[in-house]
Amino acid sequence: MQQRYNIICLSNQLWDTTSPTNKHHVMYRLAKLGHNVLYCDPPINTGRVFIKQWQYGWWSAKRLLTQTKVDESGILVYTPLNVVPVSHITSLLHISKINALAKKHLDPNLKTILWIYHVQIASLQNYLAKINHDILIYDCVDNYETFAPGNKLYGTSAGNVAAQEELLARTADLVFTVTPMLVEKLSKYNPKVYWTPNAGDFELFKDSKKYKFQLPKDVEGITRPRIGYIGALDDYKFDVGLVKRLALDYPNYSFVLVGPLALKSENASLKDLGLADLKNVFYLGPKPYSLKKYYLAGFDAEIIPFQLNDYTINSYPVKFHDSLAAGLPVITTNLPAFSPFKEVAYVSKNHDEFSRNLKLALEEDSPARMKRRQEVAKLNSWDAKVEKMLGYINTASALRV
Repeated sequence: MQQRYNIICLSNQLWDTTSPTNKHHVMYRLAKLGHNVLYCDPPINTGRVFIKQWQYGWWSAKRLLTQTKVDESGILVYTPLNVVPVSHITSLLHISKINALAKKHLDPNLKTILWIYHVQIASLQNYLAKINHDILIYDCVDNYETFAPGNKLYGTSAGNVAAQEELLARTADLVFTVTPMLVEKLSKYNPKVYWTPNAGDFELFKDSKKYKFQLPKDVEGITRPRIGYIGALDDYKFDVGLVKRLALDYPNYSFVLVGPLALKSENASLKDLGLADLKNVFYLGPKPYSLKKYYLAGFDAEIIPFQLNDYTINSYPVKFHDSLAAGLPVITTNLPAFSPFKEVAYVSKNHDEFSRNLKLALEEDSPARMKRRQEVAKLNSWDAKVEKMLGYINTASALRV
């Protein structure tokens, strides 16, 4: 019989988002397996971020009163609001609420896991010391020391992140990371660090080609071949210069960009990206995740034009395996996370090679290559990742009788 747990997840990603991340995929599947999940959004100030959420319709009167909601998957979501601009005080208020929610909604007969993604949260030490738990997990999916400062969802300055991460890594019963480089970094603090790479939603995207006659209106009129990118277009990772180079190299290709542009997601344009002078580049803005399979069906290839810097070098874009699951050729920059997948993806060392690989990918695409890409995607599913994680957790739990 499968061992079940209560899980209190401190996330640095809001649950309400159009693009689910690794946190959402993992927690959703844990809930689906019968574990009790209390998902804690990053604390937000009652200012601009909150107003945007209100405009999006995320807050009902009931949710505003309780700061909670139950997602359609059955996950209890708690969104802490900072009404006092003092992190030590607000952390204690949030912790009190988390413990009360856990007592009311979680099973007292099960062990409780405190599962932390949000290493940047202000006064982290208070959460570690005062939230009731049996097992502590640090799930590291980025090199947080390199994050751009000023994000309103992060409550800790860059100078304190390294110290908080060391504290969390040393204290944790288990540490999960998405890249080998993060394993090497965190193994200095804890011997129980495990590589659990990101994955894709194979079942959701494996039949994307079936939707080729149901394309969204804003993409069906764009000339083929269509080279797609779906994801955030933040300037610290998205290589605009590379996309411009590709568009100039291949004026007969159409480059279709789908996703948010930082805080301008609702009103952004190609001008904001610096690509307004290119007639074969199309920016369609952010789209609901439920439509992603239809956009993938309209693409002939997917590009991941990430810069190589201190942040991206430790990243593992979730979109990679989604695109393979859809059967698409994937052309990407030389991120270390992709080195095991050179058989099925076009991993490019520089702009010149990226440009050559894009043309090659289209020329040599075939049903056999599509099948191989999907075989690899199936092996790298979220279900497989969560099963691997639970194996490590069950071992750790057995040691804490």
